[in-house]
Amino acid sequence: MRLSHRLVLALLIVVLDTAAFAIPLGALLLAYILLARPVWFRDWVDRLYRGVPR
Repeated sequence: MRLSHRLVLALLIVVLDTAAFAIPLGALLLAYILLARPVWFRDWVDRLYRGVPR
């Protein structure tokens, strides 16, 4: 493999790695919670606020 091919491959790996970590995972989780309204999230919030007086 020539040096130019190795450089292109290395650059491609860096670009793919950067793109994978550029996705805001917190925002994706929040969008899932808002759209799907999973039961586990409601249970978690109920347990979180169980000891808080009103």
